[in-house]
Amino acid sequence: MKTIMENTRGVSVFVQLNVDRLFAPLLIMTALFLAGAMFGYATVH
Repeated sequence: MKTIMENTRGVSVFVQLNVDRLFAPLLIMTALFLAGAMFGYATVH
């Protein structure tokens, strides 16, 4: 039982790291897109 709990904890930490690695570039892309949309809108209008 103890081994199962340790393995599950290891998997959950690994999943959290992967989610963080996926979330950071997604956040950067969203920020760049929003900045481009705002400056594009300001230039056109």
